[in-house]
Amino acid sequence: MMKKRALIYGNQKCFSKFLKCKFQDVLEFDVRRNFNFLNEELQVYSVVVFVIYEEEDLIDFFKVYGRDIPLVVCAFNKRIIEILIGLESIVLLDTTKIRSEILNQLNFYLEETILNIPLLHSIDYEEVVFRC
Repeated sequence: MMKKRALIYGNQKCFSKFLKCKFQDVLEFDVRRNFNFLNEELQVYSVVVFVIYEEEDLIDFFKVYGRDIPLVVCAFNKRIIEILIGLESIVLLDTTKIRSEILNQLNFYLEETILNIPLLHSIDYEEVVFRC
């Protein structure tokens, strides 16, 4: 069975390497630091995971937002979170939690939504997304 492809956007390698390592068994990952390459290539991905540290990263985010591809955002800047919290059609992970909890949230989302693996119990996505 062929793995679905995921794109990780992150200008720092640490968190993207961590995600890639944790989910490499279920997804094939590409990692990018900018979206200068973007054209039709985006359609090959089942999900795009944004790891946003600075406001400048929002420029690339808005190049992708609204293109009918699932977007997961992990933002480590309170101002950026305030900008993104009202947007529809994104999963905004709660970065106030420890890394293992963020990974669990992401795992539940990927399994149920991207990989179509039925879960034994239902997930309340209100608990997954960032809460102010």
